Amino acid sequence: MAAPTAAASASLWSRRSDLVYFIFFAIHVPVIFLVDAAPILPSFLQSNLSHTLREFYINTYHDKFFEEPPAPWFHFFILMELFYHVPLSIWAIGGLKRADPLVPVHLLVFGLQAFLTSTVCLVEVWSWADRTVAQKQNISMLYGPYVALGRYPRIQDPGTGRLLTQRSPLGAFMALDMFFRLRTKLLAKSKGD
Repeated sequence: MAAPTAAASASLWSRRSDLVYFIFFAIHVPVIFLVDAAPILPSFLQSNLSHTLREFYINTYHDKFFEEPPAPWFHFFILMELFYHVPLSIWAIGGLKRADPLVPVHLLVFGLQAFLTSTVCLVEVWSWADRTVAQKQNISMLYGPYVALGRYPRIQDPGTGRLLTQRSPLGAFMALDMFFRLRTKLLAKSKGD
């Protein structure tokens, strides 16, 4: 049996990126059920809290995706949240805590999917002629962390030490982080063959 890697034996508290992802996924699941997917859930899964939070969200952000019946593509994005994000997020919480070796594979896919779907949403938001720039900026503050906002730890190529980025969105940061984790493992394995 192979000895555990340094990452696997390190506490989640000492793995800063993984801790950020862990917190994100722990928050992400309730938000999906309480806000994003609430109207398409069966009535027994809806609550007064979800209706109150959703009403607050609509009144605060004037997000057309939630005010009006969603376009078919956005409805599909919500279904992806229910049938892909929820199970993956639940798995990721445990996977990150125990430093599961499959975390990079799953979070690479998740990061790319979150980046692409959120970018599509932002392109649509900025095309809305009936919203002010301030309203669009407020909505962008919610969708943006998946795409273009926030300051996250610098990413360095583990092989060369070369700085890859300093400012990075969560979706893109996660995807890049996971890509380089996988790259390091695969290159180390190929050198050992």
